[in-house]
Amino acid sequence: MRFLTIDKVIPGSRLAKPLYGAQGVILLRENVELTEAILARLISHGFTGLYIEDEISEGIVIQDVVDEGLRLQTASRLETIVNQNGNIAEMMPLISDIVDNIIANRDVEINMHHLWGHHEYTYLHCVNVGILAVSIGIKLNLSRDNLIYLGTAGILHDIGKKNVPIEILDKQGKLSGDEYELIQKHPEMGFEILAKAMELNSVTKVGVLQHHERYDGSGYPRGLKGDEITIFGRILAVADTYDAMTSDRAYRNAFSPSETVEYLMGTGDQLYDSEVIDVFLRCVTVYPVGTSVELSDGTKGIVMQNYSDCVLRPLVRNIETKELIDLKNDPRFYNLCISKIIV
Repeated sequence: MRFLTIDKVIPGSRLAKPLYGAQGVILLRENVELTEAILARLISHGFTGLYIEDEISEGIVIQDVVDEGLRLQTASRLETIVNQNGNIAEMMPLISDIVDNIIANRDVEINMHHLWGHHEYTYLHCVNVGILAVSIGIKLNLSRDNLIYLGTAGILHDIGKKNVPIEILDKQGKLSGDEYELIQKHPEMGFEILAKAMELNSVTKVGVLQHHERYDGSGYPRGLKGDEITIFGRILAVADTYDAMTSDRAYRNAFSPSETVEYLMGTGDQLYDSEVIDVFLRCVTVYPVGTSVELSDGTKGIVMQNYSDCVLRPLVRNIETKELIDLKNDPRFYNLCISKIIV
C-alpha cells in the first residue's frame, strides 16, 4: 500500500483503502479497480490523492490513527454547525470518539495525507488540528477529560473565521493591512462565539483564544509569552502550524512534512514551547510509511518503517532490488540520506 497523487495513479490500479466522500460516506470500497472514468470522476469531485496497492508497495500496511469516515463526518458536522449556527453540543459524541480512537491507536504514527484539494481545507484542517493536539496531549499524560477539552479546542480553534469574508480567507495575493488586521481578530471572535456555549469548559475557550500566541510574545491577540500561554494554547500553536503548512492553500502549495518539521525544529526555542515540539516530533512522521523517496545517491525507494528517535532516517526498501536500506542502524548507509519525496 502507498499514497500517490491522483495524477500519478495508473488506470487499472487497485484501491488500497475505502474512499470516503466529504460527509464520511463510503464512495468506493478497497480493492476496486480504478478505471479512467473513475479517476476522472474523483478528480472532478476534488480528490487529489489515493492509496493504492501495487507490486512496489507489497507488504506495506498503513493504519489510520483515527477512522477516516469519522474524521470526515466530524468535519461535515462542524461545517453544518458553523453555517447554520447549530448547537456545538452536537459535536461532542464525535469528538469523544476521536479521542478514544487516538488513545486506542496511541502507538500508530500520524499519517494524514491530504486526499482533498484546498477548497475542502477549512473544516478538515480544524479536525486535523484536534487530532494532532490530542496526540500531543496523550504523550504529555493529560487525563481523558482534558484530552476531550483539548480536542474540542482544536476542532473549534478557527470558528471565529466564520466572521471573516471568504474572499479574504482565500485571497491569492498579499493581504492589505486592514485585511490582515481582520484575520488577526479571529481568535477573539472565536472566543466570543464560544463564550455563549455553556456546555464547553473554560480551558477549551481559552485554548481557542490563544492558538496564535507565540512563545516569544510575537503572537496575537494578546502578545502573551512563555508560561503566560496555557498548555492548550502552546499545543494548539504547534498543531495548527503543522497542518496549515502541510496543506495546499489557495495562495500556495503545501510544504512537505520534512520541510515543516525542520521549520518547527528551527523555531522551537523562539516561537513555540520546545517541550511541546519535542513531544510533537514523537507523534508525526517526516516520511510516512508508504512514501516514495529518492536517496542522495539517486536510489529510489519506499519507506517501510519509521524510528521515533530518528525521524529523518527511516527504513527504506529499494524499489528495483527490494533491498532494505536501514538509514538509522546500518553503517553501510550512514553516508546516505533522503534527498526528496517522489510525489
